[in-house]
Amino acid sequence: MLFFPLFAAVALQASPASSPPEDVISQAARQPPRQARTALAQAGGKIRQDDARGLARLSRAWSDTVAEHPDPSDASARQAAQQALDLAEAAVRADPRSAQARLALAIACGKETDFVDSRTKVALARRIRAESERAIALDPQLALAYHVLGRWHLGMAEVGPFARLGARFTVGQLPPASMQEAVRNLAKAAELSPRTIAFHQYLAIASQAAGQRNEALRQWRIVRDLPAESREDEEAQRQARAALGR
Repeated sequence: MLFFPLFAAVALQASPASSPPEDVISQAARQPPRQARTALAQAGGKIRQDDARGLARLSRAWSDTVAEHPDPSDASARQAAQQALDLAEAAVRADPRSAQARLALAIACGKETDFVDSRTKVALARRIRAESERAIALDPQLALAYHVLGRWHLGMAEVGPFARLGARFTVGQLPPASMQEAVRNLAKAAELSPRTIAFHQYLAIASQAAGQRNEALRQWRIVRDLPAESREDEEAQRQARAALGR
């Protein structure tokens, strides 16, 4: 799964060791993954264990250092994914009713799936859905939670019936999912945050998979025309131009 970097507004000049945790987290978003992890490790000791929001934000920052499709043998990436998961679970313990903590846990579970066996992947898949749904219940305006849940449905709905049957006898029954739910949740994310390119990108992908070609093309046009703010946005716009034939 892929999730979103935290974009810093300005370049910070202070060293990680002397900066407040919030500044270090923002600064880490502008650094290569290994350098970012060093800064985040230093920031972690400055966040109280009862600060659910701070722990959730730090968890998200650790998740951001793990690539969309990491090399499973990359020990550093694996440790970062585990760190994100540990912090998210700590955030939920600090405040079980924190939507941000639940969202961080859903994202961290998604990152962890790249480094575990198939049976554990299924267990984590159930947690991703449950935690994103809890985040939405706690904060119905949390756009990213809808995006995470929509992408969960998109990925799970693409598993064919024969693969599901095979999984049932090897790793356990896969959770139910539907492309309609993928479209519905991704559309809600795009509605709540209309200038986030990734939300429209995945809505276009899900709409195409659901047979809604006109809506898919409309979403690709939005992706193409919004201002890009990251390398991920630029890649999404390349996808959009390919889908639109120009």
